[in-house]
Amino acid sequence: MKTFILLFFAVLIFLNSCQTANQSAFNDVAEIEQVMQDYRNAWRKGDSSLVLNKLSKDIILFQPGKGGKPVMGKKELSNFWFPTSVISYSIVTFNVENSEISGPGDFAYYQGTSKLTWCTLENNVGRDTTLSVSEFTNILKKEGGNWKIYRIMYNLKDQTYSRD
Repeated sequence: MKTFILLFFAVLIFLNSCQTANQSAFNDVAEIEQVMQDYRNAWRKGDSSLVLNKLSKDIILFQPGKGGKPVMGKKELSNFWFPTSVISYSIVTFNVENSEISGPGDFAYYQGTSKLTWCTLENNVGRDTTLSVSEFTNILKKEGGNWKIYRIMYNLKDQTYSRD
């Protein structure tokens, strides 16, 4: 009987700790939404330092249909997204639909459908405009009290795609 009571209390403590961890991330939904809004705004402004500021130092970008390793680390991602070149990609719109946020403790996921329009510039002259639609999942990690984007995964869709 004594073993049963100890086991019962151990299970209660475990379940309570799980509930507390889930409530922590749930209570941070507004903060995570703001981080992601700031991230999209940084892309629209073309401010690479603000974009990179929203990322964890341990960021990993998983790209659809790419062989080999994902892009790993903030420096590698900076080189990938913001190379020194006469060609640049100005973000015109970056919107998210059907978003969902949840997670336990110091980790959370943010997923939904993104619609991103960018203009390819060569020597600051517009060449073409592209609409990219994707389903995405970002994993965020709390670092030093702030939410940072820790993992980025996406799957490109047809431009007419809608989850509705």
